[in-house]
Amino acid sequence: MVENTRELGSVKLVQVQPSGLIIETPSGYFYDVSRRVEVKRLMITSLGIEATTPNGKHVLDIHHINHPDKAYDDDDLVSIGFTSHYEAMRERFGEHMVDGSAGENIIIEYADEVWVDDLGEQIAIESVETGQRALLDFVSFAPPCEEFSHFVAQSQHERLPAAELKSTLQFLNNGRRGFLLLLSEGQESATVQAGDKVFVVREKK
Repeated sequence: MVENTRELGSVKLVQVQPSGLIIETPSGYFYDVSRRVEVKRLMITSLGIEATTPNGKHVLDIHHINHPDKAYDDDDLVSIGFTSHYEAMRERFGEHMVDGSAGENIIIEYADEVWVDDLGEQIAIESVETGQRALLDFVSFAPPCEEFSHFVAQSQHERLPAAELKSTLQFLNNGRRGFLLLLSEGQESATVQAGDKVFVVREKK
């Protein structure tokens, strides 16, 4: 076990977004959950995430600094979510909220919901194959967008009234939608796959 840490579950699945999940249609913007791609492993670098898809294609995640269609800040290169948060979403909104449907890169199996104070400043992901660890710095929680909120509430074709949209956004906020991280400065590129262990680092070095 990594020193100066406490365990925060294990990786259940990893995935990429070769292109964004929000698409423009004649009737407006639409959240297309089918555009996420589950992969065997991720490569995390200082520029973001890349992976090989099941059909053998090498892709950059849409948040990667070098992705040609990147339209985001540079502090959201890696995202994580928790199975416990999806259980809460399924309980409120339905079974369509499968693990990973928010598009996070790494879904962690953990019984309790996780909030900002639980993560601290840094997490470590330890390879089940090599024992090597990747250190990731916490940036912020991922704020939910309206398109995802309508998807969650199954109201993409008939938009939520303002009060219901606000309630949905509040429910998904503060980390339930996921968290954003960056590979720690000085860290070498690292691979992450299902089964890897996840730890909270109690004191960032």
